[in-house]
Amino acid sequence: IRIIRGQRIVPDIEQALRFTGYGSKGEAWERAEGVCRDMAPLLRRSLQAKAVLAFSGERLYVILTLGAAVSRQIDRYHDDGDELAAVLFGAMADTCLFALEQQVLQQLRLICRQKGCGIICRHEPGSDLPLSVQADAVRETAAGRTVGVTVNAAMALSPEKSMSLVFDLCGDSSVFQVKHDCTSCPKTDCAQRQAGTVQEIHLTCPSGCRVHEYIQSQGTALVLPCGGKGMCGKCRVRVICGKLSVTPEDKRIFSEKQLAQGWRLACKAVTQEAVELAVPVQERQGFSALAAEATDDDTLSLAAGHDYGLAIDIGTTTLAAALVDGTDGKILATATAVNSQRSFGADVISRIGAACHGKGKALWKAVRRDLTRLLKQLFQDHPGVAGHCHRMAIAANTTMLHLLMGWSCEGLGNWPFHPVSLGGKSYDVQDVLGRQDVLTDCTVTLLPGMSTYVGADITAGIWQCGLASSDEVSLFVDLGTNGEMVLGNKDQRFIASAPAGPALEGGKLTWGTGSVPGAICGVRIERGRAKVKTIDHAIPVGICGTGILEAMAGLVREGLVDETGKLVEPYFHKGFPLASTLDYQRITLSQQDIREIQMAKSAIRAGIESLIERSGISRQRIRQVWLAGGFGYYLDPQKAAVIGLLPADLAERTTAVGNTSLKGAVGLLTGAVTLEELQAIAAGAEEIVLGNDEAFQRLYIDYLNF
Repeated sequence: IRIIRGQRIVPDIEQALRFTGYGSKGEAWERAEGVCRDMAPLLRRSLQAKAVLAFSGERLYVILTLGAAVSRQIDRYHDDGDELAAVLFGAMADTCLFALEQQVLQQLRLICRQKGCGIICRHEPGSDLPLSVQADAVRETAAGRTVGVTVNAAMALSPEKSMSLVFDLCGDSSVFQVKHDCTSCPKTDCAQRQAGTVQEIHLTCPSGCRVHEYIQSQGTALVLPCGGKGMCGKCRVRVICGKLSVTPEDKRIFSEKQLAQGWRLACKAVTQEAVELAVPVQERQGFSALAAEATDDDTLSLAAGHDYGLAIDIGTTTLAAALVDGTDGKILATATAVNSQRSFGADVISRIGAACHGKGKALWKAVRRDLTRLLKQLFQDHPGVAGHCHRMAIAANTTMLHLLMGWSCEGLGNWPFHPVSLGGKSYDVQDVLGRQDVLTDCTVTLLPGMSTYVGADITAGIWQCGLASSDEVSLFVDLGTNGEMVLGNKDQRFIASAPAGPALEGGKLTWGTGSVPGAICGVRIERGRAKVKTIDHAIPVGICGTGILEAMAGLVREGLVDETGKLVEPYFHKGFPLASTLDYQRITLSQQDIREIQMAKSAIRAGIESLIERSGISRQRIRQVWLAGGFGYYLDPQKAAVIGLLPADLAERTTAVGNTSLKGAVGLLTGAVTLEELQAIAAGAEEIVLGNDEAFQRLYIDYLNF
């Protein structure tokens, strides 16, 4: 336990006035400002600002308070009937509490470094944690004894001007994620909500439309982790003009006040008349496995004579970017974001279909918009670099390249496939990103792909893993909505693509979600009960790829599913319970979910076995298996073997290599590999088409069972 005392804290009068609703300066503002200035000395004398910190296991609890004297003075104003003074005094006190918080966070960085730990996530009881956690914070910090803060039966802190914070710890002291994130905070009507953190797009939705479909058709992405079932509350929109009926799902997610303010879930809303809507636009980060490793420098300064470049990986689900010093080869910064094209379909087949049915332009606009925002994010912390950034390298699968360049997708959906291009050429940045104010003098090179369904991302992976330069035979597998795979060495290489679908990444599952905070990413089943781990240690919201795989491995090991995938009673009808959400809904794996998982894992396994069988290469010659992609990065090969996703005899030879697609783009920028070398790799592969392959069909049926 450690106590920190606030130093030289003064109220921010202008901020306090904005908190209380004074929107612009004028006569009312000046009168209120005068009242605040008169009260400020009294507030400063009343302050007893201090905080207490307690490290407990993998968590850090913090209680901050301004002391009881501030709360007593607010009560006096109320008792005297001076409500304006009470409100203004309270608002000024809030600014002092925030100033104390900043002082504590500054000292906390040093404390964490001394203890050799880092902070990976910030929680706020009553926001993303139950309010009852305040009792834990008070207990762990001994707050009643140390700083005079207690908690009552309603879980409210006393004195009033106190607050609690909870941080998740890690072993890396360079990680320090302590800031409040307004974009993920459910308090949308909060007066402290930071301007600019949540942007809104206004749309008028015609009568007779499903709201989420109309929004997507206009090129605006919606986050739908629950698959549009009205469970997660992420697709919220606000009615500005018109009427939109309240659904049962709306009542479960929103308070009466929020419903009265017009908040609705887009996934369940259907218009009966034209309705003007405000659509919050947010960005989700956190795909660390998809980013390359940056240097440890906290700041970046321009090096004289150095040239900079941007490496980009356009994945079906996510985007990753790296800012690279092309002179010394250092990766200076990385960033990731969701590919908003997922609103049009989870896999390349559905996006090809969408593009061929009139939505190609919307898909094209979506990825250009995503990339422009991602680049702005990279340059935001490194001003001046954009003007010295003259090269960009993009790796992506063939469909993503077509959607980026606005090429026709008609030749991608049916045999014989005729892609417009497989990449391998360079373009002016305006031809790729369109008119934008981020980059002007920049050449963009698209890495070369090998076929319609084995693209440049796999070419990059072959180079990164050394498969094209080694005498030993390796198997490379990129796990995603499609399972692209390569078998061979420098002398011969065979490639294939297995249509796995989105189930292993959470798609089509009742509680499936992407790799977002709160997604169940680890599952251990003991004595018929599940113990789970979530991303950022947040309250569970669903289950993502690695959690799905580990849950299935546990069910198989415990005998809770038979070899055909049938759940034992009593779970066959209700599903197997994994965890509960913040509002106590049960997150389960249903029987239908298991069927989806079976089909996905069987496609991957059948693809691997078909590739080995058709290539004529003995499996005994395979010395190494490389697993690429964000899902593959966290996958436990032994658990994958338990459910039959990977061959058991190859599990021990399996290594996760992360985002080899982005690393290949980085290699091109730094000169580690040339475009000609990548083109030679792409040209030196023989494709085995699995769609109509008899061996694949036979093996697919065989590997459906566990």
